[in-house]
Amino acid sequence: MVTVQEILERPLFRTARIVAGQAGLTRSVEWVHIGEIPQLADFLKGGELVLTTGYGLTTDDRRHQFLKGLITVGASGLVLELGSSLPDVPPDMMALADAHHFPVIVFHHPVRFLELSQDVNGLLISRHHRILDDLETLALRLRQTLLNTEGPNAIVACLYEMLEVPVLYRPRDDLDPPITWGTWETLPGPFKDIALNPVPEEEGGQGPAVLRQTVLVFGQPRGDLVVKSGTAQIDERLYLALDHTTAALAQDLIRVETLERTRRREDAVLLERLLFDEEPDPILYKRFRARYHLEPHHTYRLFVSSQGPNGALEKVLLHLTDSATVARLEESSRVVAVVIGRETVIRNLPDQLAAWARKLPQLGLLGLSALHTDPAQLRDAFSEAHDALLVSQCHASDAGVASYDRLGVYRWILAVSRQDAERLLIEPELAPLFNSGHDAALLLDTLDTLLTHIDSKLAAAATLGIHRQTLYSRIQLLQEILGPDFLSPERRLALQLAITAYRFWQRHR
Repeated sequence: MVTVQEILERPLFRTARIVAGQAGLTRSVEWVHIGEIPQLADFLKGGELVLTTGYGLTTDDRRHQFLKGLITVGASGLVLELGSSLPDVPPDMMALADAHHFPVIVFHHPVRFLELSQDVNGLLISRHHRILDDLETLALRLRQTLLNTEGPNAIVACLYEMLEVPVLYRPRDDLDPPITWGTWETLPGPFKDIALNPVPEEEGGQGPAVLRQTVLVFGQPRGDLVVKSGTAQIDERLYLALDHTTAALAQDLIRVETLERTRRREDAVLLERLLFDEEPDPILYKRFRARYHLEPHHTYRLFVSSQGPNGALEKVLLHLTDSATVARLEESSRVVAVVIGRETVIRNLPDQLAAWARKLPQLGLLGLSALHTDPAQLRDAFSEAHDALLVSQCHASDAGVASYDRLGVYRWILAVSRQDAERLLIEPELAPLFNSGHDAALLLDTLDTLLTHIDSKLAAAATLGIHRQTLYSRIQLLQEILGPDFLSPERRLALQLAITAYRFWQRHR
């Protein structure tokens, strides 16, 4: 961009004087035009520096029409050669120019307009060629970066090296951190609207300070590229450089997502064969170890979700890839994922997933296997994760996340058939309650709460929402039905196990 101020600093303009519109010296100049007629603005498109002798501006009306037209069309400024036609700039012209910050420059002696126009237009053409050279260099750097698969950070760095002003790439996904080059006191955004082309943005209410363009992939906004410009004027160099770089970022996203889709398909095929083939080929276990870096000091957990693929689960899986390797098998109603990494990381996976589940309630329920090291145990891990998922549906597990190695008594319940559990545990302990003729559900809730708060009748009554005297009446009734020893340690343990097994199987009839 060439400004009026830069033109005033040229040797041919050293005798020129600015007499009005001083505040508009930052206006950009696109070309030089020479004209004398009052209707000159009808032949302009904006951005021109107009040279005139004032020959046709002999009346106040003509001068006002001429200057008002230049201001309206968006010309950059006016250069006047004062002489016999116009010995001085009238006050009304200067007032109008000052009001619109429109620069008026005068020569008090004759000048060659041809030389002035050649000098300025030559500067503009030279600047344009330099812009093209810079853009060609940027395009070459971007192509090399894409071919070398260096990622978005390197792409943004190319733009920063060309412009030498602060640059920011802010992904629309909150999990992806912003990429910054240069110094930013505060980061603009996040942005919600779409900027198809570079547009000026106001920063902190101080007027236009940055230019922004949205990175689109198949019509969907994926991020915003921001350049700190400090001006509302959109320089051609900035405009084209932003456009080139956003296109490169979109291409990189498409490349990564295409590779990710291919990798997921390969993951799905391998996991399907290992989990569901009747006798998997032993070579598949070796392939699993090699593909997912299952080293001797590594372990894995398998988890099953209660929902099919969704945005919340995708965020969690993406987060897990920062510290582990993830293989997945996606189905319409569930996702099966194997998370492989160092034992310290995988051991804490249930707590990590529970923390995510508290942040993302839409994540659904998750069941995790115990820790394993051998790929041949994948089927066992899948069964464990499925059992843990069943428990998470009826048990107040941590944020809907249940891990097989933390199931406690549920491992025993799942290890026996429902018929055996009813015959050996549930009926001997709870049948008297169900056959008593009283409200069995009410008494069962009372018994469960009483056993949970065995040391505090006050807490039990508060949990049930009843008066303590009412609780004592129910305890008396339970003694009559179950026997006076129902709160002894052995009976208490048996009753708690029976209630847990009963409610589990009621849930999974």
